[in-house]
Amino acid sequence: MKIYYVSYSRGQLKIQQMAFVLVVLIIFFAIVSLIYFSISLKGLRQGAQNLEDDKAKELVRKLSSSPEFVWNLNECSNCIDLDKVLLLRERKSYKEFWGLDFLQIEKVYPSENGECDKANYPNCGSITIIPAEEFGSPASAFVSLCIWEREKGGYVKCELGRIYASGKGIK
Repeated sequence: MKIYYVSYSRGQLKIQQMAFVLVVLIIFFAIVSLIYFSISLKGLRQGAQNLEDDKAKELVRKLSSSPEFVWNLNECSNCIDLDKVLLLRERKSYKEFWGLDFLQIEKVYPSENGECDKANYPNCGSITIIPAEEFGSPASAFVSLCIWEREKGGYVKCELGRIYASGKGIK
């Protein structure tokens, strides 16, 4: 019985060691790059959510003077017509118009409870134009809520209110 010995030269051994080191380095850099991209992707999502929240904050400032809400631009640029808002709530086409998850107008003073509808209007506390089960922290701004009172010969009645808006959530 003959025993054969495989003889490796030093050069072949060095080549095998180098190949092994290169494979290990490639695997190491692949793992490091995966970790880096997962962390940066998380930051990207957070940045996108912050942009949506900033958009909602800017929109909340502008909504009170938009034609859909404004009482009378010549008399009061920051007054909201509650009659318009109540009718706007029932229009389904405005649910995606502003690109928001949540939009609500609430009376601050005098405070009243309950969601507004045609039966209890104007003795109600809030009008939710875009309802949502889950939404981020809403941006808000104080506004004047005005209605036309027909009693005593008719006059404009304005109350303190607040408008809330929350930007689209990033999934």
